[in-house]
Amino acid sequence: MLRRLSLPVLILLCTLAGYAQGPTQARIHYYRPDAQFAGWGLHVWNNTTDNVTWTTPLQPAGSDSYGIYFDVDLFDATTPLGFIIHKGDTKDPGPDMYMDVTQPGRNAWIISGDSTIYYTQPTKSQLLSANFHRLQAYWIDRNTIAIQAAYFHSGDTVRLHSDLSAGLAITDTGLTGGQSTLLTPDPSGLTPAQLATFPQLNGYAAFHLQNARSFNYAMYLKGQVAVSDVDSAGNLTYATGVQTPGVLDDLYFYSGKLGPSFRGTVPTVSVWAPTAQSVALQLFNAATDATPTQVVPMHESNGVWSVQGKPQWKNKYYLFNVKVYTPFTFSVVENVVTDPWSLGLSLNSTKSQIIDLDDASNKPLGWDLLPSPPLASWNDLSIYELHIRDFSATDSTIPAVQRGTYLAFTDQTSNGMKHLRSLSQSGLRAVHLLPNFDIASVNEDKTTWKTTGDLSVYPPDSDQQQAAVAAIQGQDGFNWGYDPLHYLTPEGSYAVNAASRTKEYRAMVESLHANGLRVIQDVVFNHTSSFGQNPNSVLDEVVPDYYYRLDANGANYFASCCADTATEHRMMEKLMIDAVTTFAKEYKVDGFRFDIMSFHLLSNIQHVRQALDQLTLRNDGVDGRKVYLYGEGWNFGETGNNALGKNAMQSNLYGTGIGSFNDRTRDGVRGGGPFNDVREQGFATGLFTDPNTTFSIGDSDTQKAKLLQESDWIRIGLTGNLRDYSFTDSNGNTVTGGSVDYNGQHAGYTAQPIEDISYASAHDNQTIFDAVQLKSNITDSIADRTRRQNLANSLILLGQGIPFFHAGDDILRSKSGDNNSYDSGDWFNKIDWTLQTDNWGVGLPIASQNSFQWSDLQPLLADPALMPQPANIQRAYDHFCEMLRVRYSSPLFRMSTEPQIQANLRFLNVGPNQIPGVIAVVLGTGRQQIVVVFNGSNASQTISDASLANLRLQLHPVLQHSTDPVVKQSTYNSNGSVTVPALTTAVFTPR
Repeated sequence: MLRRLSLPVLILLCTLAGYAQGPTQARIHYYRPDAQFAGWGLHVWNNTTDNVTWTTPLQPAGSDSYGIYFDVDLFDATTPLGFIIHKGDTKDPGPDMYMDVTQPGRNAWIISGDSTIYYTQPTKSQLLSANFHRLQAYWIDRNTIAIQAAYFHSGDTVRLHSDLSAGLAITDTGLTGGQSTLLTPDPSGLTPAQLATFPQLNGYAAFHLQNARSFNYAMYLKGQVAVSDVDSAGNLTYATGVQTPGVLDDLYFYSGKLGPSFRGTVPTVSVWAPTAQSVALQLFNAATDATPTQVVPMHESNGVWSVQGKPQWKNKYYLFNVKVYTPFTFSVVENVVTDPWSLGLSLNSTKSQIIDLDDASNKPLGWDLLPSPPLASWNDLSIYELHIRDFSATDSTIPAVQRGTYLAFTDQTSNGMKHLRSLSQSGLRAVHLLPNFDIASVNEDKTTWKTTGDLSVYPPDSDQQQAAVAAIQGQDGFNWGYDPLHYLTPEGSYAVNAASRTKEYRAMVESLHANGLRVIQDVVFNHTSSFGQNPNSVLDEVVPDYYYRLDANGANYFASCCADTATEHRMMEKLMIDAVTTFAKEYKVDGFRFDIMSFHLLSNIQHVRQALDQLTLRNDGVDGRKVYLYGEGWNFGETGNNALGKNAMQSNLYGTGIGSFNDRTRDGVRGGGPFNDVREQGFATGLFTDPNTTFSIGDSDTQKAKLLQESDWIRIGLTGNLRDYSFTDSNGNTVTGGSVDYNGQHAGYTAQPIEDISYASAHDNQTIFDAVQLKSNITDSIADRTRRQNLANSLILLGQGIPFFHAGDDILRSKSGDNNSYDSGDWFNKIDWTLQTDNWGVGLPIASQNSFQWSDLQPLLADPALMPQPANIQRAYDHFCEMLRVRYSSPLFRMSTEPQIQANLRFLNVGPNQIPGVIAVVLGTGRQQIVVVFNGSNASQTISDASLANLRLQLHPVLQHSTDPVVKQSTYNSNGSVTVPALTTAVFTPR
């Protein structure tokens, strides 16, 4: 470990820094102000003979007074050398860097956090500037500031600085500009309560304001804020910017109404902007006006800027002019920006609108009178995940102007609505709509949209279709929409007329409700489409660096894909709560699916739950207690393993009544996982019982062992993935769901089945049909593949928990193998509600997302024997509807508690001697037992058990009338056995 040196001494010694030795070597020097170098290595490429990988980086060749250095062997003396300094997956400073090896001496100096490559020794000012332009200090409440302990030593003087004109500057002896106040160190450090709120600050040094009661917080927080450390000799040793969300929450949290609101006919517009130096409202008569008719100063009260308008302001448009300091440019800027709490928007969200959601002009006929479809319990839910544009974009029975829009759902005679109505009549309870708040990725001006033209002329395995779709990406009308822009307003590209988006959205909900289907909205509060001073940035242009999650240096996290939001900050949580309750109350949305829910704290989701529970039919027109919440509980990213507090990951949701997607069942049914070989098989796709000859996880014994393990995952899933359910595992041991291993995690993690979203297919990754195509034995017929898909759907439909399906899972929907169709256009996302085609064989999928699997897909797409025929698609649909009717024929398929399930659900065919590929479930007790057998093997199988003797069972009446002649061959023998054909799900009930 390098000891701390004063910067003057360091600079002097560094003039002696060594040069790289030999004609084919470069030296990269690395400086960290905290002198913590353990674990840091160098990844190199492009011009090196060194053998390195990301997990085995080049190690330091030595150290000097500057820090550590790496010697890199070069191919030649001219080609730029690519490099990244990193520790695991943490990069410093972040972007790929390229060294000019033609520089004299072939030396480069890197300062931690600074993306500049220095070819001469950095000066003291440059070294100090690295941290000064970071945000390493945390102002966590009105009296406490935390900095990394390595930067503070006894006898140092620490000050808090601020300058309203952003004029803070470094000198040898401290910071100049603005005002400053002395901070007092607290030898006891941060309190347990503070660390509970900011667990990432464990080990930080704590400092307090000396005059907190009389301190002028507004003056400090509205400017550039920094902390400096001067040693006992009077030398500036450290200066850094400050992250302020903690103190903003402490001083300025606001629970009231933001955005536009009305008292009678008089509007008020309010925005939370505690760091702004001024805010004005620009008022526009029309959405297309370039110049405001009025610019009205807004008045601040405890961080909230408001203005009361006139009745004539109703339906007019507005923007905020916000004068604010931003760390993105280290300057005070004037941002002209829309309202984060917008309720209405102009075309392409260029302006916010002063809209009254309660006005009759924004409601379809009967809106106030039509209730949501009844739901006795969340256990009764079943969910069908649908993209609004997919539903109707290619449905010729809908008027062209309405295709791909909210209003397509109002055409009761269309093929799509007939299909949804048929599913509802079979028992389906809810439609989950992919993101439909205001998004950034689709131009709402439909006149600009480009299309590919007819691509059906190309062969089924051609790359021409995807090339044509890729050529217009971002210029067509398609995107999944996981790129939020405004959270409280419906997306305009799904409206026939974007100016009528509110009324059209409500008309869609009204129609779905009238057809017996509850409506669930997919919400994305873990990131936004933009940040900082970039185009489409909204939140950062109002309160810079507040709404987003920053690392220890003040850099944005991007683990989600884009800039991660920070719902642990109270006003970002409020934005989430306000958006959810607005759509629940004003749009009668019945449920919410949270994208990457684990990026939120568990308390965030519980606060959403509490806010919904306050909504009543009498006061709000909806019963918020019936609104269901679920989401993705994956454990990864900066919130992983509770790094920022107890997050909403799967295991933490135990007992909350909040659902999460069950990847255990998904992987057991399909085989493999999202990051495995796409051909890896599972229970429904032939693992061990019908091996895929093009890919194998090992020999027959290995495959059998894996199948038995995955069968246990599925069994646990059939209980609602209960943590404490006790059963006999494949080894013959009595275990609980939580004691079974799933890739190093507990397989069972729920306390009650409503916490389990059971699925085998969703918008992410291949559809279940495409997975069956890739994973099945190449000799399997299309009829067998259809039965495999039906088997997979049965495992979801007949288990406890909430069954969830991707739209088209019932009709063999294909995306021609597309693994990630978020921007694959209408061509690859087409749904054919006529059941004549399923969209298999429409070309190789988009190269950018799928080229890794082209070699596997191409021969399958080219094989005409694997093309589903209308009869196959009809059989899949019939099976799906039959299993829906079976599910809702008995409450035993929808039990609500762990004790109830433990007493009324048991498994046959268990232990090491079980018949591989067969799962048998008994529901109920006494003479009223139901027996369900899932036969995933290639042969008819008989399950015998003395407990089944003399039960007088029969094939379920729904299956007696099935359009599948094979399932009708299933039999019960009073000696205690049931026989089920290959690739068949059979249900036996009392006579």
